[in-house]
Amino acid sequence: MEETKSLFQFHSKQELAENFSFDELLDFARQRNLQEWFQENFYASEARKIAAAIKNDSSDAELKLLLCKIFDMPLENLSATELEEISAVVEKNQRRELYLKKLPGDDRKFEFVETQGELFQALQNEAQVIYLCGGEFRIPLNRRGMTYIGCENAIIDLDEEFDVDLDASEIVLEDLQIYLRHKINLKAENSKNLKILDGFKKFLDERPTLKEIFDILRGRKTFESPDNFKARAENIQGTAVGNVLFDEKNYDFDAAKFNFKPNWDFDYISVLKDFAAGKIFSVNLLPNDAERLYANERKLQIFADFTYRDGKLTILNLYFSTKTLGKIVIVITLREEKFSVEGSGFGLGYGLEIITDYDSRFENESISHIAHEE
Repeated sequence: MEETKSLFQFHSKQELAENFSFDELLDFARQRNLQEWFQENFYASEARKIAAAIKNDSSDAELKLLLCKIFDMPLENLSATELEEISAVVEKNQRRELYLKKLPGDDRKFEFVETQGELFQALQNEAQVIYLCGGEFRIPLNRRGMTYIGCENAIIDLDEEFDVDLDASEIVLEDLQIYLRHKINLKAENSKNLKILDGFKKFLDERPTLKEIFDILRGRKTFESPDNFKARAENIQGTAVGNVLFDEKNYDFDAAKFNFKPNWDFDYISVLKDFAAGKIFSVNLLPNDAERLYANERKLQIFADFTYRDGKLTILNLYFSTKTLGKIVIVITLREEKFSVEGSGFGLGYGLEIITDYDSRFENESISHIAHEE
């Protein structure tokens, strides 16, 4: 039987690299045995680096990158998956170093985060200055004395129903997009370079009411003529049915389009959920327009217009109403000529459908075709 090798029977980094696999060294690092070995064998610098990585709860990819550097291992010896993981870590560290050069000249503790989970951990670590990079975040408004700095068009989703006074809480926001879900006043005089996105407009121009929408979805009233019902349906314009968060990773340069999955908001538009569940859509935008939209309006509401056609209540158009590029009408292309679901969700008939061609009223609008992908 082959004798089990002990880490401590060797006394140089080269011997460790020759006698143990990469995964074994990773396990030694996780178990703190490698840190102890470095200390006993006079590798003080390496011991400090391993200790810091473990203390910071580094991922396997981060530890693998550190071990490659410590043991002078070529990255080409790693698997494609490991190289991909390490590449992501290197890119993140490069972004981190780039933005941390802009730190304010004080002694406050800082962190750099890219996900909500990393933000939670940074707050647990008592960070006072947090760089929010690229993603969408929820921040605690009861944590006083915080500074949040956005990079790569980070966005904060603010779901408060009452006015928010960031100044009173000594919270400072910089270089961020703020998506307001409710119509509130946001006091942030000490903050700078904020872009406020309206996520509270359930109806464009505030024209329809919820009662009007529910009445339309119930279908024609008793003794109501089709023409009168059509006129009533066509008055229901600009109804918010969902929202989209654009991600730069989902921009296809070859096809010049943004891919996305909408989040459908209203249960009463059940046909949209039935149609769109798990589906990916794309909006055609040239790179310059995509960059402008991403920089200024990363999160947008989707609006719908209604009409009455062929005996059915119909979603005539889906579209974005943007400050940056104007109105972008969404045309949904299906394999079938049209998509229809019987029943309105109330069990009263008429149903909804989505037509495949856009109305002539929008011929002069900015048109973006959205392809349905099976």
